[in-house]
Amino acid sequence: MSPSLTQAYDRVKSIDWEPTYISPEEKMVETTRFHLEGLKPADPFKTSLREYFAMEREKDSRHYAILEAASRLQSGPPDPRWMESMKFGLSNLIAIEYSAGRQMGRMVRSVAPIELRQGYMMQVLDEIRHAQLEMNTLRHHMRSWSDPAGYDIALHAAGNSVGSGIFRSLIEDFMTADPVETSLGFQIFIETAYTNFFFVGLSAAAAAHGDHALASTMLTIQSDESRHMANGWTTLVTLLQDDRNLPLIQEVLDKWAWRSHVSFGVGNALFGDYFVRHRQESSKEMALRWVFDEFYGGFYQKLERYGIRPPPHLDRMISDLDTISHAAAIYLFGAWPAFYHRYDPLRPEEMDWFEAKYPGWYSHFGQFWEAYAQMTDPDAGMLILKELGGLPNFCQVCQLPTIFPRPDASTGRSVVHEGETYVTCSEGCQEIFLADPGHYLGFKSFYDLYHGHDLADAVRDLGYVREDGSTLIAQPVLEPKRQWTIEDLRRCQYEVERPPLPPVAA
Repeated sequence: MSPSLTQAYDRVKSIDWEPTYISPEEKMVETTRFHLEGLKPADPFKTSLREYFAMEREKDSRHYAILEAASRLQSGPPDPRWMESMKFGLSNLIAIEYSAGRQMGRMVRSVAPIELRQGYMMQVLDEIRHAQLEMNTLRHHMRSWSDPAGYDIALHAAGNSVGSGIFRSLIEDFMTADPVETSLGFQIFIETAYTNFFFVGLSAAAAAHGDHALASTMLTIQSDESRHMANGWTTLVTLLQDDRNLPLIQEVLDKWAWRSHVSFGVGNALFGDYFVRHRQESSKEMALRWVFDEFYGGFYQKLERYGIRPPPHLDRMISDLDTISHAAAIYLFGAWPAFYHRYDPLRPEEMDWFEAKYPGWYSHFGQFWEAYAQMTDPDAGMLILKELGGLPNFCQVCQLPTIFPRPDASTGRSVVHEGETYVTCSEGCQEIFLADPGHYLGFKSFYDLYHGHDLADAVRDLGYVREDGSTLIAQPVLEPKRQWTIEDLRRCQYEVERPPLPPVAA
């Protein structure tokens, strides 16, 4: 930035003032337990709004031109497995982007230094832009895809789907946590640790499967993420100036390392392995390179001189990479009627690929896929969910089903708090729950809503039925000989039952 531009930027920044008609306490509507008084943050951008708007306008012009071309000049139909799974994927991504904008708005109202607030305010605008871009992509898919059912209710379904619970719990944790904790959790982990895996990996997969609209959307969003990473790093460096913040930083980094792993990490693994047909790298290989080598191997090294330690469950997070995508797929496919897209089960050659990439895969997961293939015809009256013994418990913290790291080797456990028993999926979530139990209580679970109900009634209540009022939106295969209906599901006689609680943890 030239001296004249620096002077102009500083002059604009000097317009900031403290109002005299209210106290600072009244102005800062949310308090934080972190110490920011008197700290001198570095400005992460030194970007004026005029420059910001010009840059974003140019990116939007390029992207919407690509979106228009994609709708008019499609060289061939996109891959159906990919397009169906994006009904679930896109719906949850939009909710995360919108919530990120709300989180940064909280930071603007909670942090005094203008250098930090400037970056947060631009990120608010970024996140709203991202949500709009993704909603436009979802609308494009709804209008152009051969089976729009699922896309038409995607935002509604993200709010009540049992599978979307892991993303809703992440959003709700962010929205109710300390606002500065929100910055560290979101910008350091979601937007730094996982952003390359998600945005670069997802855009490459979208292009490989003929979804050029989503590929363009992901790339234009990724170009904003570097600013968000800078926001997080600048916030962290500012906090490190006061030694009183060090134990608070360690606590927050430990929490959000695990929370990100069991939410965004599981979602990324599922997308990378099971939502694609044209595979090159496995989700394990992508996570090892982008998350664990680059982030945990590089980013954390910068913090060693401050005494910040790696997260306590890092070994478990790495070992999980062998199984989490497969466990998540068993859950997703096993509970297919409770979702809102059509499924495409694995083919024999894909099972060979999984065995090559994950040695021992077949011995743990192959039997499920063989059984699944035998239970897709509604006339046979067999429901894979019933044969599996029903839905599992769900973690009180992250809402993962207690089938991780593997269904036959679950680390789910019960925790007693004030005479009530709650379920957590792991030692990591157990520690988070016990550190702040009240933060994770007070909502109704899937079993609170539907225990004792026929699954057919639950699916109808969720709204996952097509326009004829009978045919399910979800189907266990892409092109069934006959589509499943509510009546077919009812004949399976599956009643939603709360499963027995796992053992109480020591």
